[in-house]
Amino acid sequence: MQIDVSVKEWQHIQQMAAIGELTIGVVHDLRNQLACIGANMSLIEYSNANEALNKYVTSIKRQLSYANKMTESMLRVGAKGIDYENFDLALLMDDVARFFERVAGGITIKTFIDESVHLVSGCQFLISNSILNLCSNAKDAVGEQGIIEISLIRDYVEKVDNDILSLDFSGECSILTVRDTGCGIEPERIEEVFQPFFTTKNVASTHAGMGLANVIDTAREHGISMTVDSTVGVGTTFKLYFKAAA
Repeated sequence: MQIDVSVKEWQHIQQMAAIGELTIGVVHDLRNQLACIGANMSLIEYSNANEALNKYVTSIKRQLSYANKMTESMLRVGAKGIDYENFDLALLMDDVARFFERVAGGITIKTFIDESVHLVSGCQFLISNSILNLCSNAKDAVGEQGIIEISLIRDYVEKVDNDILSLDFSGECSILTVRDTGCGIEPERIEEVFQPFFTTKNVASTHAGMGLANVIDTAREHGISMTVDSTVGVGTTFKLYFKAAA
């Protein structure tokens, strides 16, 4: 089967591949450091009789365990060894939304999930990261005050108009929407915001423009259709279309 890829898409694929290789090296070094921290925490725990202090040690070890699980997922992703599984997208989105509410400051967060079954297939780590990146992007767009709406509904679509990835998408799907009342994006810059390292923000205080690049890469990997609707001074709406799991 022959796949037609534009020059821009090929450049994006090459950029993400290089980032993946860099990620593997960084993660390996990070895991070594985490192992040293974990060993020292165990020594402190075994040699210390202070129960109050050991409670903090236990908490640190629990966070180290979570960090190690994250690095394992990152290694699998970097090596293209992505684990696909069927999971409830509603539960995943609810977890991400609850976490985001705790770090959103004074921004108003509105969440809606319909009562449908939202069983989809994919890598939960990558998809949860994509949802969080969309929320973080919306947070930057609205500033200190504003409204962000996160919703999930089940529907049947014949075709997704204005799909960023131009996929031939149709059928039963879960539609995840992140809408903000922020500054909006100029029409001519919508494609640019998905490029690695592209940002209109202060690089020193952000993720250096990698958030939306990761989102579109995950969408491409999973066959997720995505649309962007934005008006300068009014806000932006991102929609992700997930195929229902068989």
